[in-house]
Amino acid sequence: MKFVKELISYEDAKKITFEELNKLTKDKYKKYDLSDCLNKISYEDVISPADLPIFNKSAMDGYSVIAEDVFGASESNPIILEKIEFKESDSVELDKLNNLSKNVVGDENFELTNGFATKVSTGTKIPNGSNAVVMKEYVKEYDDYIEVYGGVHPFENVSKIGEDLKKGDVIIKKGEMINPYHIALLASVGIQKIKCVYLKIGILSTGDELISIENYGKEANNKNDEIKKIDMEYIHKTGSIINSNSLMLKCLLKNCGFDAKTYPHVEDNPAKIKKCILEILSENDILMTTGGTSVGDRDYTFEEISKLGEILYHGIKLRPGRPVGFSKIKHTDTIKYVYIFSGYPVAAAIQFELLFNKYFKPLHTLNLPLTRNFASSLGRTDIMRVKLIKKSDINTNSKLFAEPLRISGSGVISSLSSADGYAIIDENIEGYEKGDIITIYLFKQ
Repeated sequence: MKFVKELISYEDAKKITFEELNKLTKDKYKKYDLSDCLNKISYEDVISPADLPIFNKSAMDGYSVIAEDVFGASESNPIILEKIEFKESDSVELDKLNNLSKNVVGDENFELTNGFATKVSTGTKIPNGSNAVVMKEYVKEYDDYIEVYGGVHPFENVSKIGEDLKKGDVIIKKGEMINPYHIALLASVGIQKIKCVYLKIGILSTGDELISIENYGKEANNKNDEIKKIDMEYIHKTGSIINSNSLMLKCLLKNCGFDAKTYPHVEDNPAKIKKCILEILSENDILMTTGGTSVGDRDYTFEEISKLGEILYHGIKLRPGRPVGFSKIKHTDTIKYVYIFSGYPVAAAIQFELLFNKYFKPLHTLNLPLTRNFASSLGRTDIMRVKLIKKSDINTNSKLFAEPLRISGSGVISSLSSADGYAIIDENIEGYEKGDIITIYLFKQ
């Protein structure tokens, strides 16, 4: 395969790409409601405006007491406390929560005094003056008083103010992916909207041989909008290829918090490719193309992109994934970026993972021993796809191992669907031996 520029290392390509992404995302954000921010990337540190809980609350059903009143209580020595009613509101008004009031539930003037107890439920505020809760199992109730058969220490069975979060704590760090538990914390301290990284991303596949599975066989006058079954025999005879890359990239982007738009694939025609590129860049911050990364007789994507802007690199020392480009184009006084991914699905997926996803959503890692030798070449970064297997090994004291997948090739999609993760083999390392401990990046969190 012929390349316009000399191949650069993966580390150099990553450095170039991530520096440009730093510039691009500097002021790219959108405010989202909590219900819409799941799996999105936080644009900034999100700080808690209040303690959580914002008041001392009961961790059990029972009676709120002053702990010192029931020291020494037992079945043979019950302590009697007078019952008093403590009314609590059904809900907390959001404006009060935002004003950081610590007495927003119940009567602010109510204070429990020695010799009294009030009934509480799990999660409800305990009154001022109280410092413990006696579980209902250790209480015998009467009309006007209770008998306590078990003592408690100060703040026993109580969730204290700020136990979960302190005012000023960072709930979500800048660049962190937002999960359901973050959302629960945000809601609990009254945060209704947050800033998330917002990028408009378009996806374009090129090639005469491509068939769109989404529109295949759709008739213009079909009122039911039905799609005919793919004729695989026709595809075999004509040498056509179903465009899976656009769908894959759209799903990968969705998985890291971005809603991308796929555009109809374009045939190998320079004028049409240029027109599509310009139209897509007018609507998006980033264009991701698949196919057309080499300089062959019929691959025109790179050629048209190189005419429109600056090619930052074209081809890296990586297997799979060598034919990849990255460009920046000034379009209507705004810098736009173009990823030129391979037309081979596995190569495109690896390129996306290493040069885009790794910036926004670092994968979880495990350090595991290999089940067998793995050879790689010096001077090139190799991506080893692995499956995790469980077995016992007295030599490594490990029960979980990384099994290098034997299936390979830039077009063998099953090498990704069968893999649990991958390892990055540095260009200065000539393979690994069985039992060597390596870092595995997990596809499944």
